[in-house]
Amino acid sequence: MTEPADDRHTILIAEDEPLASMALRAQLEALDYRVLGTARDGSEAVLLGTCFPIDIGLFDLRMPAMNGLDAAHDLFRIAPTPVVLLTGFGPADLPDPIPLPPIFATLSKPVGLGDLNTGLSRAYSAFIDWYETEDDRAHRVRRSRDDRTLIGRAVDRLAADSSTLTAASRIVQRAREQGQPLVDVARDILREQP
Repeated sequence: MTEPADDRHTILIAEDEPLASMALRAQLEALDYRVLGTARDGSEAVLLGTCFPIDIGLFDLRMPAMNGLDAAHDLFRIAPTPVVLLTGFGPADLPDPIPLPPIFATLSKPVGLGDLNTGLSRAYSAFIDWYETEDDRAHRVRRSRDDRTLIGRAVDRLAADSSTLTAASRIVQRAREQGQPLVDVARDILREQP
């Protein structure tokens, strides 16, 4: 699941409706985005976004276990990532004011191809503007991306025996049990399992 070396933006979809998720994935691929994967709820979105470098999160507002807004906040605290929040209930369903960060754009479902592309581009540009205003922010974003690249390699290595979500959960659990940063556990796994 580690991202290939090209310049396409990597998107993580968090959508609990399988048909909506498949439609979003098809739209993103048609727009030449790389889709890391699909989370079925906010908890899975945070897990995958913590373990893999993504450029943008595309999160449904209403999901089980953890809603898209809470997931966006949790992910941003761990790994600064812009999120486009999707709602099927229109603007009245969205928080007021929209928290920037982590929400850098909002879209109403169903979303057309043009609106999706515009929303993702707007969110990414706003995120770049946000983090470039302070050197510390830019450093934090770069360090987080480097760490998640390494963590993603470790997850991929463990996923040879299980699913990506299971492998990511195992690494996060091991980090908690050992009281170590996730990136240090990932380094250990990469050393242990050539």
